[in-house]
Amino acid sequence: MFQRNIAPRDDWQQRLCQFGFDFFEVSSRHPYWVEDKYFQVSRAQIDHIDSVTETLHQMCLNAIQHVFDNNLLDRFGLPARHHEMLRQSWQQDKTYLYGRFDFAWDGKNSPKMLEYNAQTPTSLFEASIASWDWLKANVANGELSKESDQFNSHDEQLIVQFNFLKMSKKPRNHILHFACYEDCTEDLRTVSYLAACAEEAGWEPVITDIRNIHLTMDYKFADHNKKPISNLFSLYPYEFALFDEYADYMANSGCVFIEPLWKVLLSSKALLPILWKLYPNHENLLECYYADDPKANQLNHKVVKPIYSREGANISITFDDETIEATEGHYGVEGYIAQQYAPLVKFDSGYSVIGSWMIGQTATGISFRESNNKITDDVARFVPHIILN
Repeated sequence: MFQRNIAPRDDWQQRLCQFGFDFFEVSSRHPYWVEDKYFQVSRAQIDHIDSVTETLHQMCLNAIQHVFDNNLLDRFGLPARHHEMLRQSWQQDKTYLYGRFDFAWDGKNSPKMLEYNAQTPTSLFEASIASWDWLKANVANGELSKESDQFNSHDEQLIVQFNFLKMSKKPRNHILHFACYEDCTEDLRTVSYLAACAEEAGWEPVITDIRNIHLTMDYKFADHNKKPISNLFSLYPYEFALFDEYADYMANSGCVFIEPLWKVLLSSKALLPILWKLYPNHENLLECYYADDPKANQLNHKVVKPIYSREGANISITFDDETIEATEGHYGVEGYIAQQYAPLVKFDSGYSVIGSWMIGQTATGISFRESNNKITDDVARFVPHIILN
């Protein structure tokens, strides 16, 4: 695995904006899209991460079954009154859309699973449309070899999966609402991209702000135009939604949820200690325990994470009881896990985490996020990649 320098395209900002990617920098001090660097990986490395990703995905599904078989829902910090709804969701609907594993990997040793963002991962548009356009442009202008490729089949597989969901869920109609905070540009770009793929698969997409969804007189969900919501994809995390008043009406709303509600468990870091118990010493897992487990104290180099932390919030790295790095935030009341520390691959410009995407049951591509610190945070940079043997 190499990191290479490359000349930025002359019109790269305008080009990204043409795709609706106008959040290419967090601020003047924090660029988000990296135009002057890329990662180079080999075909053999891609084949390996592809296989590892699909294997781990199945292991995670097995762990979810273990959670329900052994009544372990209390470990997930979710309201007890909704446990039965989650159980019914798992029993009735095992179809789903997508997710992203985060790995520590140097391209040589075994990839180590850090977590699985399996319900509301963003940066898919960047990994798909923006990255592919960057590759094509740089091959065309001679900056990259004509043999350069990219592990990027997101577009094709999303359309396939949306079509599969349309057939398998047998919805009453094909109107599919996509909900997010519309004033969050990144979230809106993500759902707009997903909506376009869904439309290719025969759905009729409608985008709405999550705050405009309301209950009708008969306790169904409706959108900003007072139109009924029969099918819903939402970037609003279920670990938040299940604490909302509206959660009491989900089970009987008649709404088909894409993703199904049990996905909150697949996306929770509370699943990591269960995975380690089920698959101890697996080469792609890190030793992991709930923070209140005495075994957590045996980890000399560890990362302590809240069960539902996002964007690197409330995470600490400890070496021999000394805190090496830590972040602040508003998570943690739900509990913590302690995970063996795995160093991220480091180049001159920073530390990189490798994202590996699952759409349905298929691994469809990778993405790189780079930070100045060991903890990947909300200003981590997105770096494109190529495959070149």
